[in-house]
Amino acid sequence: MAASSSSGNTTFAVTVHEYLPTSTSQRPSHAYEYSSSSASNALVFIGGLGDGPHDVPYIRTIAASVSSLSYSVFEVRLSSAKSGWGYSSLEQDVDELTAFVRYLRQTLRKENVVLMGHSTGSQDCMEYLLRRKEEGVDVDGVILQGPVSDREAIGMEASSKDIETSVEWARKMISEGRKDEIMPGDKFLNVFGHGPVTAYRWFSLAAKGGDDDYFSSDLSDEELARIWGRLDRGGARVLIVLSAEDEHVPKSVDIGKVVERWKEAGGSAVSELSGFIPGANHRVEKPEAQEWLANRVARFLESLD
Repeated sequence: MAASSSSGNTTFAVTVHEYLPTSTSQRPSHAYEYSSSSASNALVFIGGLGDGPHDVPYIRTIAASVSSLSYSVFEVRLSSAKSGWGYSSLEQDVDELTAFVRYLRQTLRKENVVLMGHSTGSQDCMEYLLRRKEEGVDVDGVILQGPVSDREAIGMEASSKDIETSVEWARKMISEGRKDEIMPGDKFLNVFGHGPVTAYRWFSLAAKGGDDDYFSSDLSDEELARIWGRLDRGGARVLIVLSAEDEHVPKSVDIGKVVERWKEAGGSAVSELSGFIPGANHRVEKPEAQEWLANRVARFLESLD
């Protein structure tokens, strides 16, 4: 889900971490840490489509709330940040997150490592749990904030006919070996803001069964079992926190029933602290909603010990 801009001027301090994502890398990656570097645990935050570090409004409230639990909050500058989402993928995000978790584990010697995704960042979290390729980079928990369907959100902004035409064009490009080419402007539905988008990424977001299609309400029980059922065997606990007034959920979707299906499929992996943030929109912009979320995140982190 794409970000919206926020207004206001403020200053705040972070610690910048520079690290090499692989032993052969020449170009370093960067992450930004809130709170104390002496904290023994790490919460890694991942924004949604169009977000970059420091863009999501509630992250500093969470950092302040969890510092007493010896957690620092980190944001990684992924290649998919800002307009980069259009020519990236969940797989690439997971590769970059894996490198950072390795840095946290091996260099900083963090004890607990937890991922927290906002909006499409929640898809990164699910992808990380289900498809990471390395040993020694496990996470202890995952927080999904605002995990809504990008495919259904697209349906709120465009007609079914236009979406079908656009998806079929992307499918054609992929079948021709052109998945990394940019969609033509007259074939791409510009619902997430301006910027180039590859055939692969558009298909991933807009097509049923695309790689980004984790949270749609029309997924079958069998599809949910293949996704959420695998979490129960992975060891990491999952907290689901949705916004009670999320403007990107279609009115035709009973999101409460959808979440119950996720919880049923996820079994004991899904935390009993999961729920809805009262009065919150998609980005949780109200201060009282941010405080509620920060408190729920802190309670979840405490439950991991």
